[in-house]
Amino acid sequence: MPVVADGFKVITFPRSRLATLDVGRYGRNKHYMFGLLEVDVTVARQAARQLRRAGQGVSFTAWMIKAIANSVARHREVHAIAAGKRKIVIFDSVDIALPVERAVEEGRAPLPLLIKDVGSRTIYDIHRSIEDARDQAIDDESKYVLGRHSFSRFAMKLYYLLPQAIRLLTWKVLFGNPIRAKRHTGTVMVTTVGSAGRTVGWILPTRSMHNLQISIGSITRKPKVVDGQVVARDIMHLTVGFNHDVIDGVPARQFMDDLFRHIEKGDLG
Repeated sequence: MPVVADGFKVITFPRSRLATLDVGRYGRNKHYMFGLLEVDVTVARQAARQLRRAGQGVSFTAWMIKAIANSVARHREVHAIAAGKRKIVIFDSVDIALPVERAVEEGRAPLPLLIKDVGSRTIYDIHRSIEDARDQAIDDESKYVLGRHSFSRFAMKLYYLLPQAIRLLTWKVLFGNPIRAKRHTGTVMVTTVGSAGRTVGWILPTRSMHNLQISIGSITRKPKVVDGQVVARDIMHLTVGFNHDVIDGVPARQFMDDLFRHIEKGDLG
């Protein structure tokens, strides 16, 4: 319960936030480079609205996750994971981690949802996974990882009782193997916190275990030159972060060009 006193209030944040702190510490030695993009999503949003009007439930977030996964599949080196000091593992399938804000204990916290093999799934499957995660009951520590990839209650409870140094050592052992890292955390992190509210701008993600991070910022109406005419368009502020220890600049730029082009076209191909 919150502690209330004259002039201030003390609250205890949910235990799940300890994992958020661990993510930042675990990724503190990575060297990220960021691309800040302004992407015209007018056509893409129209396509999503048309699907909803046709009775096919789909969110713009689900559409974006599918588009991102398709671009990653065409440039697979951007979601590689290091294996030791001189090797990387480049995966065929794309697994995307999406934080979903949920009520946890006495507050709210982002809980991870892992969407596996996004390339083989439809946008409707992705949308249903997100909606199921938003509706999933949070009964105990085992539900702090959403979807089907939760750990046992005992394992999660033990994890939160450990000192951070021991928790990070556990992460190093568990996620030092690229195959296990992909199985439990995916290869790409997508955050959408910036799309809510009215603030205009980009979101810079914090350091993470993921070598490719994409943050969907605000979407706002802006003037743009189209076919020689200045028109109002829906412009999304998109941040793409790469771990430069694993990903070089040329493939990173090629990936951003591909993603930018296909989002603007409203094309999932």
